Amino acid sequence: MTVVLIVDDHHLIRAGAKNLLEGAFSGMRVEGAETVSDALAFLEADNTVDLILLDVNLPDAEAIDGLVRLKRFDPSNAVALISGETDHELIRAALEAGADGFIPKSADPQVLIHAVSLILEGEIFLPRSYLQGGRMAEVATPLDSSERPEQNLTPRQRDVFELMCKGLANKEIARLLDLSESTVKSHVSAIFKQIGTTSRSKTIAIFRQEGVALPSASED
Repeated sequence: MTVVLIVDDHHLIRAGAKNLLEGAFSGMRVEGAETVSDALAFLEADNTVDLILLDVNLPDAEAIDGLVRLKRFDPSNAVALISGETDHELIRAALEAGADGFIPKSADPQVLIHAVSLILEGEIFLPRSYLQGGRMAEVATPLDSSERPEQNLTPRQRDVFELMCKGLANKEIARLLDLSESTVKSHVSAIFKQIGTTSRSKTIAIFRQEGVALPSASED
C-alpha cells in the first residue's frame, strides 16, 4: 500500500487530490492534514507515508518552514511543495532545503499524477517554466573551471546529470542515452556518492551553491 499525505487547509483541495490520486494509482491511500502540526502528529503516531504533498501557505507554516519542520522530523520522507504561485526563488529555496518536487496548483490533473509517479520513483519534479527559465540563473561568483564539482564526474555521468537536471526520469534518460535503466541508476548513485548527497534535489542545490550554471531545458 502506497500512502500519500496531503497537507492543505482547504478541504476541497484535499478531497479533490484524494479522489484523483486514488483513482489513478492502484493500491494508493491518500490521507489528509490541515496543518504541519497535524501532519507531524500523524507521523508521530507511527504512521508511515511514501510522499507528503505540502501546501506552502498554511495557518502554522509559510514558504519552506513546513518543509524544514517535516524534514527535521524525518529526513527520509519525500516532501513535495504545492503552490498557487510558481515563484522561482521559492523553488530554489525549497530545493536547497531538500524538497523532492514543486507542483503548481494550476497544473492539469495529469501533471499531478505524473509528478507523484516520478517522485515515488525517487525522481524530482519541477515546473516546466522553472526548468526552461529562472532556475538557470548562475549564482554571483562562478568558480574557476578546474574547481567546479562537475569536473569530478565522468563524461557519461555528466550526460546523465544534465538530463537529470532537466527533470527526466531514469527511464527517459536511459532511452535518450541508449542505456539500460539499471545502468542509469548506477550512474545516478555514483553522482550522489561523488557529490556527497542522497537525493537529486540536494545534488542540484549543491551545484548551484558552487556557482555552476546548470544545463538549460530543451523545448518540447
